[in-house]
Amino acid sequence: MSSRHAHFALVSLFVIGGAGLAAQQPVPPTSWIDDEMLEEKIVAACQVAKVAGTLVRAEVLAAQSELATSYEMPVTSQRRGEALTPSDVHDLLLPSCRIVGHFYLCKECDEWHFSGASGFWVDTQGAIATCAHVIAPDDSMREAFLVVADLQGGVWPVVKVMAADPLSDVCILQTTARDTAPLPLRAAVRTGERIYCLSNPDHQFGFFSEGLVARQFVRRPQALAKTGLPGQAAADLAAPRRSATWLHVTCDFCKGSSGAPIVDAFGNVVALAQSTSTVVYDETATVADTQMVFKIATPSAALMALLRVPTAAEKPATEKPPDSAPRKGN
Repeated sequence: MSSRHAHFALVSLFVIGGAGLAAQQPVPPTSWIDDEMLEEKIVAACQVAKVAGTLVRAEVLAAQSELATSYEMPVTSQRRGEALTPSDVHDLLLPSCRIVGHFYLCKECDEWHFSGASGFWVDTQGAIATCAHVIAPDDSMREAFLVVADLQGGVWPVVKVMAADPLSDVCILQTTARDTAPLPLRAAVRTGERIYCLSNPDHQFGFFSEGLVARQFVRRPQALAKTGLPGQAAADLAAPRRSATWLHVTCDFCKGSSGAPIVDAFGNVVALAQSTSTVVYDETATVADTQMVFKIATPSAALMALLRVPTAAEKPATEKPPDSAPRKGN
């Protein structure tokens, strides 16, 4: 018997508008998401921002990610008390979860598209967390800019990489947004805990799922280089020589979910959706005989390691913030 693990990064490169099944119970009109219309709004808003000259090229941001090591910010206090219902967790995540992706010129059709992944606010000044592999543009993109969008079609340009760790595949990006709603981070999580994820799998925006923490495991740099986990190049894994910790989770996600928050029953982020790994029973079979799909997540501890809490003696920033209004398409 042979097995094969095929790893897939979760950044969506397809423009697919899908219609979900009818809801069993009446829900408020704002709960309905029109994926195709939302994507059109995001592209139109990006066009406005491009004409205004506020977008930053993805190549510039990718170069910054190699140098940015830490980000100074106060940590949001963890939520405690009584566990929330799944619907309450969903509603709690909505103001903080965002779409992170590339507005890009396609090499094949010479049209501008949007390729979305996921992320969430980590402070009140427009800093957003996502996977480090989300930053770099894809080979199919002739020209690309990284932006953050919401479910109403508002768009904020990503202007700087504040911190990044390619080994753990996490980063913090600065946008032009302000008065953002951060999610609290929790470093420790137990196997068997109930968890939830709000992400954007394959451009099915705002997809909510639940599951459990199935396993906590370690992969050393040498093993990562051999298996080719998305987001990590062999050169990045050689130094520093430290192990990367990961979680197996059972909440659902796929490409487009990279960087999405995975939270506990109180709304504290315990991990970020990172990749999937498919186990195939027989790699020589004509038809793929899939046995299992592992869902891999980066623990929040890796993200917290990038954060440096400012001391009381350190002066707050006095720089005037850029325009906080999101760009809207016509």
